[in-house]
Amino acid sequence: MRPLLRDPATLLPSLAAAAPHLHLLRALHAHLLVSGRLATPSHLAAFVASLVSSSHHHLDYARLVLPGRPATLLAHNALLRALARGPRPGLAFAAFRGLPLPPDNYSLNFLVRAATALAAAAAAERPVPVPVPAEVSARLLAVSAHGAAVRLGHAADPHVQSGVVSMYAALGDVAAARAAFAEIACPDLVCVTAMVGALAAGGEVDAARDLFDGMPLRDHVAWNAMISGYVHVGRSREALRLFDEMQRAGAAVGEATLVSVLSACAQIGALDHGKWAHWYMRSQGMRLSITLGTALVDMYSKCGAVAAAMEVFESMGERNVYTWTSAVSGLAMNGMGLECLELFERMENAGIQPNGVTFVAVLRGCSMAGLVEEGQACFDSIKKKHGVDPWLEHYGCMVDLYGRAGRLDDAINFINDMPVEPHEGVWGALLNASRIHNNVELGKYALDKLLAIESENDAAHVLLSNTYAESQNWKGVSRVRGMMKNKGVKKVPGWSAIEVDGKVHEFFVGGKSHPRYKEIEMMLAEMSRRLKPEGYAANTKEVLFDIEEEEKEGAISLHSEKLALAFGLIALPEGVEIRIVKNLRVCRDCHDYTKLVSKVFDREIIMRDRNRFHHFKDGKCSCKDYW
Repeated sequence: MRPLLRDPATLLPSLAAAAPHLHLLRALHAHLLVSGRLATPSHLAAFVASLVSSSHHHLDYARLVLPGRPATLLAHNALLRALARGPRPGLAFAAFRGLPLPPDNYSLNFLVRAATALAAAAAAERPVPVPVPAEVSARLLAVSAHGAAVRLGHAADPHVQSGVVSMYAALGDVAAARAAFAEIACPDLVCVTAMVGALAAGGEVDAARDLFDGMPLRDHVAWNAMISGYVHVGRSREALRLFDEMQRAGAAVGEATLVSVLSACAQIGALDHGKWAHWYMRSQGMRLSITLGTALVDMYSKCGAVAAAMEVFESMGERNVYTWTSAVSGLAMNGMGLECLELFERMENAGIQPNGVTFVAVLRGCSMAGLVEEGQACFDSIKKKHGVDPWLEHYGCMVDLYGRAGRLDDAINFINDMPVEPHEGVWGALLNASRIHNNVELGKYALDKLLAIESENDAAHVLLSNTYAESQNWKGVSRVRGMMKNKGVKKVPGWSAIEVDGKVHEFFVGGKSHPRYKEIEMMLAEMSRRLKPEGYAANTKEVLFDIEEEEKEGAISLHSEKLALAFGLIALPEGVEIRIVKNLRVCRDCHDYTKLVSKVFDREIIMRDRNRFHHFKDGKCSCKDYW
């Protein structure tokens, strides 16, 4: 049988990859020498590159091959290129220093790529093995790569320039990326895309969008960078709108896009959008990778669809600590404390080492469900069993755990025994506990401590004000309001969002701008009419004291979650769950109101506030009025 006539260079990667053992590799090398193929610079370069990029990473052998051959920069650049793209990009710096010939623009481009890979790894907090001292940071290597390009006269090369912009973008150094970008006379698509990514990742999404809109051509990388940037700054609705535009433009939708879309859905509780993204993955035959699976678990959990989240979790063939933590956190935020502990035990039995975020989730789950002893045991295990030093967040969770359970003395003793200085989370938890249990003096003490750290914390002022109001202490309310006015502290306006037919509708307290407001107003009146026979009376204690009682009732009736709830009743078919996302903690009145609505209108209502999920059904809430 005659052999296929192919360029020998195209066979080298597969041949090197098929030689896992040294004696086989030597036989291959001998054959290439005898045949004279390694005398050609391009073939030598292909052989060296294949040695490094193969699954066996014959790096030491590649180093032995190069000194024995006539010096060719092509082969050395092939080594640099393979190292920059490989799992140990830091090795490219050692190879660069050992070049026997002056580097060219390709050499510098590959070095910059290696620095970019290191910067991206550092930003993602992924451990990357590099043959440099631990104190040498990715930033220092990046600056040295840029400096080498300038020193050797290759800084004006278009490929090097684009690489430098991408490198600083990966580092998160927007100013350096801007400066490098400004030096480019005619930036190409790759360079502009890198700059869009740098601006978006740095939070300058409006500047990024201006640059993005001016691009005559956009690849999927540019779309991804822009969508991810919107998600990063919490502008999820714009991220989803841009994703719709991306699809209409016919750009390729890959894993990175879908992860950003799922994150946007999780932020605003856009379950329909999230379900569509899940459907799209399956329709395209996409593999459920760890990253996608974890994003799906997080999205479903944060939309209150716990069963769907756990279904995805159980279907995953491979999971990492982030997957387990997302599932544990999902159960915790939905008030399923016992299930949260059971899953955490499964995680430990599976040999997965929990991280600090995992423990935050477990402690929150215990706190939400009032599992004090279990929470104490978990906290004690952080250091004793797992060898992890407790974070400040863990201490805050413990204070919250004791405080919610009414064990205020235990909470104070715990704070006094802390080996670190209490942070704002600790005092905030104590302040919240004082409000739950109507302990005005403790609330004032906690607020004083909190304001010494965060003098303009609006939520803290409001919590104490509400505590005073519930005690009918109007002087205290007036004093807190005066403090807020003098400091210029303004209460964050409440808003609630609800998704109907794939569109997210947002309501603000007292807002009347929705196109269907007349119908909403009529439904609010109908809700009030049907709830009063069930014993509903507006709880006006948490409303400003200096308005008449009738006006207080009117103010409460226009809370954003009530507007969203009324819209859900008129816009969603009977039997369909009403899902609401709120940016603030739900007040007592709205909580009681929603419980009664679920009973009178026979609707299941799922509400996510700043603290947790509330699942309302048949006049009861999953939080058991413990939030």
